[in-house]
Amino acid sequence: MPRTVLVFSVELAVFDEEALARAAKVRAREDGLNDEVWASMRSGISDDLVMLLDPGLIADAGFEILQSTCEVCEVTEVSEHAVDQR
Repeated sequence: MPRTVLVFSVELAVFDEEALARAAKVRAREDGLNDEVWASMRSGISDDLVMLLDPGLIADAGFEILQSTCEVCEVTEVSEHAVDQR
């Protein structure tokens, strides 16, 4: 059966790495991973983002995420995409 494959890219800013790690840990638990297994799989915030943003197969949505990766880039200057949240 023919299929269409798309590549979807997102650039996002992480403002609180600890909150991101906590949220990923909660999601890992919801997916049935205990804390020790998640800790052994996790190597940093890139894994946290993949855990939160890659649901894999979504029932009846007509698509499946085949692969997801995350590249971490440290930025020291203010991005044009940054929003002042004061």
